[in-house]
Amino acid sequence: MPQENNLSTNSILEFNNVSFGYNQDNIILKQISLSLEAGKTYALVGPTGGGKTTTAGLMVRLFDPLEGTVEFKNRDIRTYKPEELAQSIGYILQEPFLFSGTISDNLLYGNNELENSGLKGLRSKLSSLELDDVLTRFPEGLDTVVNNNSENISLGQKQLVAFTRILLRKPQLLIMDEATANIDTVTELWLNKIIDKLPENTTKVIIAHRLNTIKDADHILFINNGKITAAMNFNEALNLIESSKRQS
Repeated sequence: MPQENNLSTNSILEFNNVSFGYNQDNIILKQISLSLEAGKTYALVGPTGGGKTTTAGLMVRLFDPLEGTVEFKNRDIRTYKPEELAQSIGYILQEPFLFSGTISDNLLYGNNELENSGLKGLRSKLSSLELDDVLTRFPEGLDTVVNNNSENISLGQKQLVAFTRILLRKPQLLIMDEATANIDTVTELWLNKIIDKLPENTTKVIIAHRLNTIKDADHILFINNGKITAAMNFNEALNLIESSKRQS
């Protein structure tokens, strides 16, 4: 929840008086302080251009604030090596990126725990997570080849790989930016099944326009005009969204 001064001792990530803009003349976020608690689910809502994706970008250190600090596990996020953040923070976009190679190559890449165990270890891990059936969505299972632009597999298949890849890393923080926006209902059920297998202490941040995807969030944060407002409940979030539409 956004805080004035007293940030939660159970927080996984904190913004401390963070301001950001892509240039000094266009400040998108203004002196934001917030704290995300371990194991909670947060929904970021607001009008297009209000700062949702910018906030997510700061959380994964795609860029640094102009003022203030972002802290991950009580450390300035800038003190982490990129590979450390990649192991601890998952970020799934509306259009995920896959490498050329096989499905197994994509699932193992950058996973320090599984890379050494190879294909056999990966199969065993997927089986222990009861995700064997995910492989039936690919013609050759783990050996299915992904071409250079991954045009030979569907968006739903890409997201199955992206979500499974994240699950195998067991991140402490997962950010999903419109990750299920263009997905069919059946695939979305599969993706939810995968997300449900994350560790209980994984903090989830959901950016979504479809309101049904944020209804079960523990906290809903409305972002607009450089500020973040915590909605007390789902109905208040709806009112904030409707109010921003009337003002635009």
